[in-house]
Amino acid sequence: METAEQNTKQIMEENEVLKQLIELLNQQDMDGRSQDFMGIFWYVAGMQMQLTAMVDELQGVREQLSQMQENQPKSVTEKLMDKVAHLQEKITSLSECLSSVRNSLVETAQQAVSAFKEKGKAEMCKVLQTGISGVKSMLSDYRERLVDVMTDCEKTANQIDSIGDELKQIGNSVSNVGRLLAGKGTKEVSDEKPGVGMTRVINKPVKKAVENLRKKIDGIDKAFDKLDRLSSSLDAGKEAEKGGRVSVKDKLSQMKEKAGQKKVPEQDKAKPKSKEECL
Repeated sequence: METAEQNTKQIMEENEVLKQLIELLNQQDMDGRSQDFMGIFWYVAGMQMQLTAMVDELQGVREQLSQMQENQPKSVTEKLMDKVAHLQEKITSLSECLSSVRNSLVETAQQAVSAFKEKGKAEMCKVLQTGISGVKSMLSDYRERLVDVMTDCEKTANQIDSIGDELKQIGNSVSNVGRLLAGKGTKEVSDEKPGVGMTRVINKPVKKAVENLRKKIDGIDKAFDKLDRLSSSLDAGKEAEKGGRVSVKDKLSQMKEKAGQKKVPEQDKAKPKSKEECL
């Protein structure tokens, strides 16, 4: 329950910060930038939810294995449970990596809003670019880990298939001994023997995870393109600073300068004329 409450609180805080940035960008006629920024954020949040779903599916596999332990060779079920648990840990680490990316995006949004209030549009664009550069680096590391986990999933799926083949071969050997003793030829045993069927059921979510991870690698490459486009468009935003809104501090400075300029003529009028001026 505490975790759910913490997640709800985090989402509310994130939404408030992002809302401020989006409103600010829209006010500055930067609607396209706001859409790209939010697109990256929701892409990361969506990936994180999908990874959580994958971990839950693998947890279901472990529960199935636990229930089947009494009816299957212990060495087989324990080996499978260890492999599935290892995949869960790796996928969970990927989700934690995305949490860091997500936090970085929110922090960038917060700093960008503050930068605009302090120094104006150009500084805001600069802060956004710096944040985007950091996010891109984090996603690059994430992509490498993603490839590593996908490769590990593929190996595990192949190993599970191999276990199924071994169980099938054991079934064939036992069955064919009886047939040979009876003077009959050998016969291939159906793949649907209990042990083989178990490995097929276990392997479905693992193979599904492989396909999902492969799609996520393609998605990351598209996200890089969006980040590059957003960074380039922010360069244009900095160049357009002259037409943008002036920061609060700049406004105060301008008002002081104008007030000082108005006082100068009055001081000149009150100043007594010199002898040379009288002449």
